[in-house]
Amino acid sequence: MLKAQGVISCSRFRALLPPGDWIARWSRLFLEFALNQGLFQSAGMISALIYVRLMSVDQYALYAIGLGSLGFLSVGSDMGLTASLSYFWRQSDKVSSAIEPRIAVVRRLRWIFLLVASLVSCALLLKTAAEQNLPLASVLTCFAVVVSTATAQLRATVDLHLVRLHGLQRQSYYCEAAGSIIRLVSAIAMIVTGITTALFGLVGQLLGALSVLVAVRGLAPTPKKNSQPIGLKTWREVLNYIIPIIPTTVVYMAQGPLVLWLALTFGGQSSISETFAVGRIAAIYALLGSFIVVVVEPRLARIKDEARFARMIGLSLLALVLLTAAVTMVAQLTPSALLLLIGPKYAHLQMQVVLSIAGSSIGLLILFLTLANRMQGWIRLEPVTAGCQAVAIFVLASRWSFHDSASVLWFSIVIAGLHLLSCLMTSIVGLLAPTVVRAR
Repeated sequence: MLKAQGVISCSRFRALLPPGDWIARWSRLFLEFALNQGLFQSAGMISALIYVRLMSVDQYALYAIGLGSLGFLSVGSDMGLTASLSYFWRQSDKVSSAIEPRIAVVRRLRWIFLLVASLVSCALLLKTAAEQNLPLASVLTCFAVVVSTATAQLRATVDLHLVRLHGLQRQSYYCEAAGSIIRLVSAIAMIVTGITTALFGLVGQLLGALSVLVAVRGLAPTPKKNSQPIGLKTWREVLNYIIPIIPTTVVYMAQGPLVLWLALTFGGQSSISETFAVGRIAAIYALLGSFIVVVVEPRLARIKDEARFARMIGLSLLALVLLTAAVTMVAQLTPSALLLLIGPKYAHLQMQVVLSIAGSSIGLLILFLTLANRMQGWIRLEPVTAGCQAVAIFVLASRWSFHDSASVLWFSIVIAGLHLLSCLMTSIVGLLAPTVVRAR
């Protein structure tokens, strides 16, 4: 009898463990992703070096302003809309007609957000042009190209996310590779033609975005758009999900620039340069963060069984905790070796590199928990947590000393720790009383 019970217990225990090929499968997924990112980053780095070497200082400044505007439009036109498709994908049946109305609403809302972001960006750009005495005709022409690029990216990012939700990861990499190659070819064309203007570089960005859009619709077609009128219930469902997320997105967008501004204002150029320099060492987390968004989130969104979904969330979170703890331990034991990556003039920042790694580790856990909570619709309390986060930033910043890079990094860790605590509280409440935090 005891032997039989032992067999049953062992069987149940083994059932909780991942399949034998789990590690091999995820290793293959990460390798494919890393190769794609290697191509993407290499092409981007070569293109950037070509532009910075060939453009004049004035033209490169205009090009940098254009890229900054493009980044603002990309974030401002999304505000969590594309990622919301992961939640609706889990909630819908496998029949495509169940998800199509929500996809249509997401597309239309993104167009509205892009229009608003374009108006704000245009006003800021005109103000900058007047203050810096930039030629108005060139600024407006470049901005028109930037808006066109953001438009192409808007259409491509939604399609790419849908492709990944269908499990076609490798096809999505082909599409992104097409954009990287076209942007690199455009940079090489600057060498051949001798046209070293900011407009030429921004046109290269536009061609890259268009090539991704063409590739994603050619290699991996997405579901057809729903021709039926979109009901009020669908609009309400999407808005009820998106509106609570917007305050969190705004706080996230403002937090990074605010910390750098405080470091520059109260600590001087050395403080911000040291903070930014040790942050480059922690850039490995950028690759892991992208892997979570591009690979892990879509694969989790395709899991319909709640028990399996919870198990995969738990295993992924455990793996991230162990990984971040190991990386932080390495930074604690061998800070000098890591500092060799950024040169001898930063060799004295041994404590700062540990703080930077620790802060980035917390940020990675925040990213995963936020996505996990949102995929389950646990977003009703996000406006409250975002408000508390904003108040905490304001109160701490008014009393904090930003005299050196260490104090700046400690401030970032404290703020990230509070954010992580709010994410954990949301997860715990969601497990115990899901109706309290679930989207209406």
